[in-house]
Amino acid sequence: MTQAVFGSADLLPIPITTDHDSAPFWAGCAQRKLLVALQADGTPVHPPVLVGTEDGPVRWVEAAGTATLHTWTVVRHPVDPAFPAPYAVVLVALTDFPSVRFLGTLDAETELEAGMPMRVRWEERSGVTIPQWEPDR
Repeated sequence: MTQAVFGSADLLPIPITTDHDSAPFWAGCAQRKLLVALQADGTPVHPPVLVGTEDGPVRWVEAAGTATLHTWTVVRHPVDPAFPAPYAVVLVALTDFPSVRFLGTLDAETELEAGMPMRVRWEERSGVTIPQWEPDR
């Protein structure tokens, strides 16, 4: 089980995992599967919206769990007690669904380079499994 980059897990935000649109995503995360919602024509819908799409309901597929680092920033001044600075916020694009991007956090000392390969790592927060990202060296 991977620990959070940050201090007390009691302060970290926990996502709502029972939302109608995103519940299948979080159920996949609980099984350490990174799921992506696709419209009937194969176009990713992210964040997922299960109702109101022109092409009808979405289907869920498992992504490879690999990505490319799109960009990042290092936060040096604390903005929330749950996230003591410094830390890096990363934005990655999935390799198999490049239009789908995820945010994550890393130790500020992690050496990062635009375009570098990344892979999912799973973080446990109060019983919720959250996808995070790390360099895939």
